[in-house]
Amino acid sequence: MEYLMRYISRTSRLSELYRNEKLKEYGLGGIHHTYILNICRHPGVTQDELADLIFVNKSNVTRQLAILEKKGYVNRQPSPSDKRKLLVYPTAKTKAVYPEVVKVLKEWNQIILKNLSEEEQAIVGNALKNMMSQAKEAVEQTN
Repeated sequence: MEYLMRYISRTSRLSELYRNEKLKEYGLGGIHHTYILNICRHPGVTQDELADLIFVNKSNVTRQLAILEKKGYVNRQPSPSDKRKLLVYPTAKTKAVYPEVVKVLKEWNQIILKNLSEEEQAIVGNALKNMMSQAKEAVEQTN
């Protein structure tokens, strides 16, 4: 079991390489999928809320949103109730690419799960969800 995180980490890096290739025609990198998904699912999310949703530090969110804004994928607007907070909204361009992002993610899941039975897929999925919950709890306790 000592190699578990090594395999998870390598699978994650390979997943990013796959997304890089599949999304490059849209000017998106492999890490941008999570921003696209969450901004479309939560229009008007603050940058801080987005950081919490995707488990990334706030400076990374700011940096990636600046890239996405420059490419026309997001609009950031000051919050009417607190001018210090920026609200993030998807653009028409984001909404247009959203189905492609979802398609790429589904394709990747099919690729990595193709040799597993439905029962094995359910076991792996549940185990990974549980591991993520434990990891989140551990991080929250250290903060």
